[in-house]
Amino acid sequence: MPAFSAETILTPEDKPFRVEGDLKAPGKDDTEAAGAHDISGIACLLRDSGKRRCLVVNDEGRKAQFVTIDDRSIEPKAAIDLIGKEPDAATHGRLPTESHCPDRSKPKFKEFDGEGVAYAAPYFYVVGSHGCGRKSGKLKTSSLILARIPVDGDGKQAEAVETTYRLGEVLAGAKTVGPYFLRGLNEANGLNVEGVAVVRDRLYAGLRAPSIGTQAFLVEAEVEALFAKGHDAYRGTSRTIPLKVGEGAGIRDLSALDDGRLLVLTGPAQEQPEVAYTLFLFDPAKGGDPQPLGTLAKLEGSDSAGKAEAVTVIGRDRVLVFFDSLKNGAPRAYKVPAALTSGR
Repeated sequence: MPAFSAETILTPEDKPFRVEGDLKAPGKDDTEAAGAHDISGIACLLRDSGKRRCLVVNDEGRKAQFVTIDDRSIEPKAAIDLIGKEPDAATHGRLPTESHCPDRSKPKFKEFDGEGVAYAAPYFYVVGSHGCGRKSGKLKTSSLILARIPVDGDGKQAEAVETTYRLGEVLAGAKTVGPYFLRGLNEANGLNVEGVAVVRDRLYAGLRAPSIGTQAFLVEAEVEALFAKGHDAYRGTSRTIPLKVGEGAGIRDLSALDDGRLLVLTGPAQEQPEVAYTLFLFDPAKGGDPQPLGTLAKLEGSDSAGKAEAVTVIGRDRVLVFFDSLKNGAPRAYKVPAALTSGR
């Protein structure tokens, strides 16, 4: 296998992707504004027609939105509610009983704070940040939810959304990273989920923080134990997987490949402009160090504020990246020096 390096610079394809209209974003008073500027997760399934049916989420609001990707066109579709305005008694598991967020005022149930999306038939999964507010230092209990959406073979919602609190329990008890759970994100390297992937019966939460030395972390859990009916404690296994990705880097998104490997997007764990956005391949079944594919070239001009936040595979050696702080995620396609899938 060729040796690749994080020093390899990946430049976006010249021909742009276009969003046909606008992705929805939360506005004031729970209205929906057009043109989301905080896309934070995407996952897709490839349909027989050759089009991709995807689900995207932004890190505010209570909804996710379906989109269709066809060639270089992205067409927004229906938005769905992940949670309501109040806690749902049907949510599996129980909320954590202890928080060390900097603001110790009573937690509120507000936005979902979606940070990552995964697809594994027959479900899409959406994960909340499971962390304190980066700016406010407050805990929103609505961010401690993992949701899954049953879909049919065409990627259309088939049944009601199912939610669980148990991922928080897994994170709180995880080796190495558990002590950082529900602590301040900025001053205490507090735990913050920003990516999710599902491979067969295992779910992988990708942590932006804590970042310790040159290591970022995945936390693995059993899907069915996370979503077991009722409010009992989590009864599955779990493990913490360190990834050597560079000083100050954390995981910004994950995407599961057909063969069980993970595409890992990394970037600054905090707000370090010197830490680059880099793509890696990692096989959780084999372990070892992740394989660097290359670093995304810095955006220029009016797009220079964009932060790579979401990635999905769109071909044998092509990925699509969405950027936080840019309208509709300003999607860009990149060719990578490795085979990601044997299909289209």
